[in-house]
Amino acid sequence: MNQIHIALVYSLWGVITFYFMVVFLTFIKNRQEFYKDPEIKRKELPKVSIIIPAFNEEKGIKATIDSLLNLDYPKELLEIIVVNDGSKDRTDEIAREYEKRGEIIYIENEKNIGKAASLNKGIERANSEFVACIDADTVVERDALKKTIGYFNDEKVGAVVVRVRVKNPKNLLERIIEIEYNLGLGFYLKLLSFLNCLYLTPGQFSVYRKKVLTEIGGFDKDNIVEDTEIAYRIQKANYKIACCLSTFASTTVPNNLRSLYYQRKRWYSGTIMTVSKHRDVFFNKQLGNFGMFFIPINYGGILLGALLFLSTIYLTFSSVLTYIENISLINFDVISLLENFLRHFSFDPLSISIFYFLGTTPFIMNMIAGYLGLKSLGEKIRENIRGFIAFLFFFIPYNILWIICFYFVVSKKKIKWRESM
Repeated sequence: MNQIHIALVYSLWGVITFYFMVVFLTFIKNRQEFYKDPEIKRKELPKVSIIIPAFNEEKGIKATIDSLLNLDYPKELLEIIVVNDGSKDRTDEIAREYEKRGEIIYIENEKNIGKAASLNKGIERANSEFVACIDADTVVERDALKKTIGYFNDEKVGAVVVRVRVKNPKNLLERIIEIEYNLGLGFYLKLLSFLNCLYLTPGQFSVYRKKVLTEIGGFDKDNIVEDTEIAYRIQKANYKIACCLSTFASTTVPNNLRSLYYQRKRWYSGTIMTVSKHRDVFFNKQLGNFGMFFIPINYGGILLGALLFLSTIYLTFSSVLTYIENISLINFDVISLLENFLRHFSFDPLSISIFYFLGTTPFIMNMIAGYLGLKSLGEKIRENIRGFIAFLFFFIPYNILWIICFYFVVSKKKIKWRESM
């Protein structure tokens, strides 16, 4: 088992080090381009349809619609489509008030058909060249469309994503997720866009070229992470996914561990199923950095991390049992054992195992990359120092969640898009 553990340590260290080297070099090369958006003249602005799929969203849908009505975009070029997916709360009542005033187009599903299928109904109804999708618990900045639409000047751009922020974080968990979103759904998305290997079009808010959605068949109604799965098909159709950091969408996030568990169980299980479905992207030269760099490095790293975590737990448990067995030979005289240890204790820096180096350098690289990322986004780290420190150690519960999700997928347990919390 020790040999396997050693092999996992070296392998994971190599994968993580390579990944962060690419991250740092990409950041250095493109740091001046982070906030440069393609310009588009007002008279050239195209018509855009924004789709809001909603299922029991009475708490947030009003704020979502209001933020879209407040967009700095010509009203005659904007249509808002709400698809009520069989809600049992006041979602219907709230949406119909906007419909009566002629501010939205309203579609009501007689029964719940799922988010992806609802989005597809909205896309079919959309009368525009571009389609944006937004979650019903999310609000956008007034310039969200004007900042993103210019990226479509490049005919090969099939979708544009924006930075996702946490709306009014309060407790420690929300502040940890705030760091995670700022980096994972902001800084790293931008870096990956420079490498043309974006793997996600966040459901919180993303804009698509409608003809691309039609060409690839819309969202997969059977997928529980439709915003990830569609990004794979966009990449496989040889379209680009761009990222705009100069504007953002703000969304609600889990505020307790139970809610986080259900969210990540869907996210991670759905991702595993999506990777399995699109396994032909691995080392696919035709997909460039997406197939040759991001997919094998990212998911190879996740798999190695999960295996190393299990290996570490096993070896730690074995060591504890051995230690208990040994001290039982001296009748559990721990005090004498401790006194003897302190009497003969000495520290030799040269005796430090290379495994301490291999174990700490990825942590340090992650900390440096996180610091650079947050600084480049204009975030004041001191205002959320507890969240930043806790985020650095959150790989532990995330590893546990990945392992649980591997089990759920392998055992073919059904994962619902939304579960009772």
